[in-house]
Amino acid sequence: MDSRADLQARERAAVADVVASTLRHDLRNKLASIRNASFYLMRKMQKTDAWGADARVEAFFQLIDRELAAAEEVLSRRAPVVSSERPCCRPRDAAEHALGEARLDDNVRVERDFRDSGKVPLDLEDLALLVRCLVDNAVEAMPRGGLLTVRTWDIEEGEGGVAIRVEDTGEGLVAEAYSRAFEPFYSTRPGHAGLGLNIVQRLVLRNGGKVALDGGPTGGTHVEVLFLHRPEAGARTRPASQEETRGNK
Repeated sequence: MDSRADLQARERAAVADVVASTLRHDLRNKLASIRNASFYLMRKMQKTDAWGADARVEAFFQLIDRELAAAEEVLSRRAPVVSSERPCCRPRDAAEHALGEARLDDNVRVERDFRDSGKVPLDLEDLALLVRCLVDNAVEAMPRGGLLTVRTWDIEEGEGGVAIRVEDTGEGLVAEAYSRAFEPFYSTRPGHAGLGLNIVQRLVLRNGGKVALDGGPTGGTHVEVLFLHRPEAGARTRPASQEETRGNK
């Protein structure tokens, strides 16, 4: 399988994972409602003559409880881990791969600022998918063109780590979007599934990282991903020797 097909396959798998996880969450809520309703009805039925007169009444409530437990067990299952080996790659390699696969309009200028020398606990294709999702969002935020900047650098404080930042000069986001941007299926753009940032968040959190979205005072947005060698350690949140290019809202 070539690199483009592999990246597309991983993107489809990531989307499927988001959809499955969302469905599991919704189904758990519905099963909990059924369980509560069943318990309420059972307590009411226990006070009636039907409870003792017909053994099937109690048997049916027991059946409901067993089936609910079985359904919840199915929803809790996860795919087995294929390997205990932990792959790793350099962010600059993944960023170049992602930019090479991205659909970049002619009116979008790309600035690369790669200063990383460390590695992150993801294989190249997974990290490229993460960056690709951020790049696609940034490009979509600049329908009339603009500047797309992709930065990588080593975090020097604490026990160190690596950071990735993707920023655009687009239209920015409405206030509500900053608190909901990582929710699955949330999008402010018609026709978009709203899965890109949720995929990013899942990949980051599963590998002990942190991700934040913010905007600048003159428009545009940036997403910053930190992979810390020791997550609780303090971290520099901008490239060394580079002034901050965005203010916080």
